[in-house]
Amino acid sequence: MNRLSQIFGAAIVIAIAVVFIVQFRPNTGPVQSTASTCAVEVRGSCLSSIEFNASRNLLAMRSVDENRLRAMGLRRITAEGLYERWLLNEDAKRLGISVSDDELTAELGTGRVRVSLPADKIRQVGYALNLREDLIRYLDVRNRQTKKFDNKQYERQIRNITKMSPTDFRDYQRKELIAARMRDFIRARVRVGENEAFEQFSREKSTRTLSYVRFDRRFYSDLVVDTSEKAIQAWADANKEELDKTWEGRKAQYLPECRVARVITAEVKPDEAEQGPEAGKAAAKARIEQAVQRLKKGESFADVARSASDDPSAARGGELGCVTKGRLSKPVEDKLFEMKAGEVSDLVETEDGFQVIKVEQIAKDAEAEKIGRLEAARDLYVAHESERLAAEAAKQVLAAAAGGKSLEDALAAYMAQLTPAKGAAAAPGAKPEDKAAKQGGATDAGGTKNDGQTEPGAARAPYTIANHPNRPTVEASLPFNVSGSPIADARDSTEPARIAFQLDKPGDLPKDVVALENGYAVIQLKEKTSPSQEQWDKDREFYTSAMRAAKQNDALVGYMRRLKSTIGSEVKYDQSLLKEARPAEDGSGEPELPIDDEGE
Repeated sequence: MNRLSQIFGAAIVIAIAVVFIVQFRPNTGPVQSTASTCAVEVRGSCLSSIEFNASRNLLAMRSVDENRLRAMGLRRITAEGLYERWLLNEDAKRLGISVSDDELTAELGTGRVRVSLPADKIRQVGYALNLREDLIRYLDVRNRQTKKFDNKQYERQIRNITKMSPTDFRDYQRKELIAARMRDFIRARVRVGENEAFEQFSREKSTRTLSYVRFDRRFYSDLVVDTSEKAIQAWADANKEELDKTWEGRKAQYLPECRVARVITAEVKPDEAEQGPEAGKAAAKARIEQAVQRLKKGESFADVARSASDDPSAARGGELGCVTKGRLSKPVEDKLFEMKAGEVSDLVETEDGFQVIKVEQIAKDAEAEKIGRLEAARDLYVAHESERLAAEAAKQVLAAAAGGKSLEDALAAYMAQLTPAKGAAAAPGAKPEDKAAKQGGATDAGGTKNDGQTEPGAARAPYTIANHPNRPTVEASLPFNVSGSPIADARDSTEPARIAFQLDKPGDLPKDVVALENGYAVIQLKEKTSPSQEQWDKDREFYTSAMRAAKQNDALVGYMRRLKSTIGSEVKYDQSLLKEARPAEDGSGEPELPIDDEGE
């Protein structure tokens, strides 16, 4: 009986020893104890949170800026990468693509490990994470003395970075290596012929230069549109439905009371601000005090505003319209609503400088509605009319240039027959030469000193067809390629370049005008250049390689899109895993799983 007990006890000891060896032998490592959930579920397959955390740490192992990773949405990207890896592994079964144990061992023995990113993020996100397009990370698996593979160092790296056992890590890397081979297979099918590469090279390296003329709505609204009450009312009568709709959206800005006001503004200018805050304010104050002196000498508020104000309303004689509370800065609003009709304020200091205000009328109820509807009608009418005039002008000049005139001559002929509208908003209050005469000849016709500097508060020359900052003139673009933007304010920034590359020779014009944010432009091809054979010979290898890489990336993105639509549409993410941790209180954040390199 004792003999039997001894044998039985020895058997138990041996069994325990075997279990211990199996569980802790060097080529397996300790059994993974971390609880696993499904980070991603695809058609019944579970992609574990253990692999998710391993992938996330491998992706982040060359970055120390956790806040940047958080802003990048690395957790979401990691999960999407695992999903695409599953798709590639499933398709690999169909194609018979696999990885042998020897091939996997050879890869791991050199420290090369793979990780996955979504195909459409490999380039951008990979670059941010210091990953090449092959998505390989390198682990330090060599003994620092012998420079040969060291199993202890290998296991230490796996444990510290991925928290996985070597057995689980091998299985994880097998899937990654299969996905990598699938990506290589997809990319390898892409071919770039030399003729195709040269054509693309020629398109991108060829340049064009344009001559063009802008027809800006602001020029027409300031000088050409007839803004008389008669013209505005005629438009309002013909467009009552549009006006009513606009008024419904605006009436809260006028009722129950609004105040018709004008303003003269002196803002601190950049060159004045360079002298310091106090000096800048003092210069602005000096300029507006000069404007006030002109008011005291009898000049109308509107004329002084036109020539001396820095406010956008200067072209309208400082007219702000009928203003309600909440539309102006608090210091100006407080002053405006304590004044009586006809009064002109003292200087009002604002954040940007100084203002002087005049209340022309206090309107209530029906009177406020009448003024508000008239202002709405004016705004709509000016917008429509300036748009129409700009479009007609552009088409007229384009037709003249297409008929044989140079662009310069076609524009000159148009401008010669253009006259300002009677009562245009920017019309001068007095002739410039009269202003100069009143100042004793010390300034030129624009109120400018002989040294070119404008006297503080002096009258500037009012806008005319000749001096308006947005008047039509012939301009020239810088050279640009097919993806360039030669006219910065084109509604479609690429449209002028696209049209220019359809024109055959210098002097050619398109069939239509180009739409701008504030009007229209007529463009004409001024110059074209093409790359030389010498340039192509020099750049051929680099350019063909870059073009192939771009097409390979596009092919991979398209392939993954098709796989998602056919075999992987049923996908579910664990949102708790995807949620990024909140930043540390100091804003720096900490890596979730710091790498511990113990060395040898």
